[in-house]
Amino acid sequence: MVRKRNEKHKYFFAALIASLGLLSACSRDGRVLRESGPGQGESIAIVTTVAPTDSDTNATTANLFSVSGTWVDSGSLDPRHTCLGSNVSPALTIANVPAGAQSLAISLNETTNPDQPLWVVANLAPESTVIQEGGLPASAIVGAAFNGDRIVDGYNGPCITDSEIHEFVLVVYAVDQMIEYVPEPQSLESSKLLLNAIQASAFDSAETRFFVQNP
Repeated sequence: MVRKRNEKHKYFFAALIASLGLLSACSRDGRVLRESGPGQGESIAIVTTVAPTDSDTNATTANLFSVSGTWVDSGSLDPRHTCLGSNVSPALTIANVPAGAQSLAISLNETTNPDQPLWVVANLAPESTVIQEGGLPASAIVGAAFNGDRIVDGYNGPCITDSEIHEFVLVVYAVDQMIEYVPEPQSLESSKLLLNAIQASAFDSAETRFFVQNP
């Protein structure tokens, strides 16, 4: 009888130690124990996960490299930035420029016609996070653009001649150097070469899109 009683004690303490070990493991890996039901010899570990909160998502988004204009992203562009208005370049706000950027650059084109940029700008200082409407820093290098009937150096806004909705994308590039290439005046080919040089040296980018439609 003594031997059987000792064996029962041994099994009891072994089970107790195993349960304590399971409880300790659960506390470390985020699982919780559910009380055992009738006929169950031990507790059951239930895995729980914590969904990210809105504040976590907002904090992540707030730290992203981004650019915004006077339009709501994927909204409509003010006509004054088109050839039907004043054809003036829009104001931009650039946020969270990546560390290591030696300069910033800008491109604008219709999504269906990426080889015909409407605005190409290089060598903006990384601190140039606010671009004024119609203006650029003196250090900026600009390429030529074509808006349907003429070539100009600098910004040439969308010039829509039909009634369709056209989508445009404006991209800001974080570049790891100052661009040395200087485009020829009023040369679309030089403007494309400038954009190629920007894209070859860019290590990050941010974009915003908008739509243009004739009234």
